[in-house]
Amino acid sequence: MDITSNPWVISAADVAAGPVIVWPFVCIIENIQFEQYNNTTDTALINQNNGKSLAFLRGASDLETVKTNRIGISNGVSIPQNGISATGTVRIYHK
Repeated sequence: MDITSNPWVISAADVAAGPVIVWPFVCIIENIQFEQYNNTTDTALINQNNGKSLAFLRGASDLETVKTNRIGISNGVSIPQNGISATGTVRIYHK
């Protein structure tokens, strides 16, 4: 996991052992991208710290990067245990 720059980068291995709080404070999210996955069944679930869903991304048939539109204000960012499928990386672009 790399949250020292923009974007924050979280891999499936980072959330395999348990949930991860990526950012504990209110923040502005530009968009979230899911990439480097291997199957159309691979998914990524990203939540706010209050438990509400922020984004759910599902792999595309062409295995290209899947991304959200602009999200806006978020009450922190967390990813539940196994929130990223066995393969894949999430990039969270923020202000």
